[in-house]
Amino acid sequence: MQADALTYDNLLTLLQPYEEKQRGESVSFLNWFLENIFRLDSVAADDAICDRKNDRGIDGIYVDHNQEEILILQAKVKQKESTIGDAPLRDLAGALSQLDDEASVQALLDGGAHPELKNLLDRNNIKGLISKGYKVVGIFINNQRLDKNGAEFIEQNERIRVYDRDAISNEYIDIEIEGGVEGDFYFDASYIEPMKIKTGTTAVSYIMPVQAIELINMSGIDDGSLFSQNVRQSLGNTKVNKALRHSVKDKTEHENFTLYHNGVNILCKKAELKEEKLRITNYVVVNGAQSISTFRKSSDDLTPDLRVIAKIIQIETPELSRKITVNSNNQNAIKPRDLKSTNEVQVRLKEEFKTVEGGKYELEIKRGQEQTPGTTLITNEEAGRLLLAFDLQEPESCHQVYKLFDDKYSEIFARPAVTAYRIIFLHLTMEKIIKTTPNIDYKPLSKYGLTRFFLMSVVSELLSLDETAKEYTRNPKKLFDDGKVDQFMDAIESILRSVIIDLNYEVDELGEQFDYKGDFKSPKKIKELRSRLLRSFEKDVARGKAESLKALIS
Repeated sequence: MQADALTYDNLLTLLQPYEEKQRGESVSFLNWFLENIFRLDSVAADDAICDRKNDRGIDGIYVDHNQEEILILQAKVKQKESTIGDAPLRDLAGALSQLDDEASVQALLDGGAHPELKNLLDRNNIKGLISKGYKVVGIFINNQRLDKNGAEFIEQNERIRVYDRDAISNEYIDIEIEGGVEGDFYFDASYIEPMKIKTGTTAVSYIMPVQAIELINMSGIDDGSLFSQNVRQSLGNTKVNKALRHSVKDKTEHENFTLYHNGVNILCKKAELKEEKLRITNYVVVNGAQSISTFRKSSDDLTPDLRVIAKIIQIETPELSRKITVNSNNQNAIKPRDLKSTNEVQVRLKEEFKTVEGGKYELEIKRGQEQTPGTTLITNEEAGRLLLAFDLQEPESCHQVYKLFDDKYSEIFARPAVTAYRIIFLHLTMEKIIKTTPNIDYKPLSKYGLTRFFLMSVVSELLSLDETAKEYTRNPKKLFDDGKVDQFMDAIESILRSVIIDLNYEVDELGEQFDYKGDFKSPKKIKELRSRLLRSFEKDVARGKAESLKALIS
């Protein structure tokens, strides 16, 4: 990403997907930052945000358990070109003083701060974490550049970190941009002859152990250009980096370092082995930023014996370069979903989909599965969430994807009731939910990741109250056989509109006490709210304000 992408007019384009939450530009910017720079999923990003007034200078809180830090987030958007001085940073430092110790946090909880901020402190157990020694750090996020006064302030205040225009653009990953360092660099190949591997006509790889002393002399470390395609630059004082520094300081372990370390990946325009030197031209590190940055900071402890395995790839094809970048930075462990992709239950469902509605719908059971042209694709991950919310009445767990293919796999999928017709029926129901959620007045709630699954559980219970509807939900195939799918879905849309009117009323009644981020993860709170909505709907039907399901589908 170019830094100019964060000028005000350009930033508005980036923030368009978040406008529907109607939380203001600064909070939308924070939301974008959490998803694109901190790489949180949408639910986790929403959970970190405090988007109400009287938040005491705290726009959000994110706990990084890996670094044992409590990050206090503050985001500002400036329309006119200017710089970031020390004034807003001093304000953030003042906000941090509210969390100096357990007593300070308790005073904040007992005071007049907005209930959403208090809920955020409670959900994250901030008081308890501070007692355990977690460090409180302020994160200031802005679309302008830090000036001299601001830089001097953060040099003297290690509790404050600034993500200005340049820092954000450096950490944002845009693999369409090649980036890197122009020029030549030489690796010593006298220690061992590199292994040379030619892949087709597009790439040549050299694999060899290189000295850490050499790596820290590469250009582009300080300004980040060397790592312009890396998913992360140095992540700071993480447990992994602590262990890495410990290994570097223990010089007796240097000769064993290649046994412990995964190595670094370097892409270059040209690589040439000559006279025991490997020359690389126009290069970029796509995996290994943390290691090289740690070596740089620990340069006094390096010895010639400390080597890491380097894979140096000469490549000119941008498409293959992007694939290498993505895969180098996404070495994910095998997930439970992957292990279930060949499970007979999943294979059976996938094959069954081919026989329903002329193969109009397709079930994806494996990541990267190629979609058949002209079909509507439903992932088994989404199917699992729908079944969890509708059948098992556990919408509060739908953000915990690991449960779908691990803890609750048998309960969700391994049942006679789970057929292709059932999954398609739930998919169509969710389409109606997505269509009607914009009618929720409080926009952050309408866009919250768990809201749609909560409404799915409400629909499930409402349908169970009508004998005709219950017959169809028990055997959705009958709905298709009777040719009533469209009519049934229109009925669901109608009752959803009534339910959402009542939901808006409930939210207004609760006012500032409504903590949807906490309540939608609480089985007890969800059950209570669902019961109130069901009672309201039944009253509306009795009073003639809403049509009954029976009337809508008969």
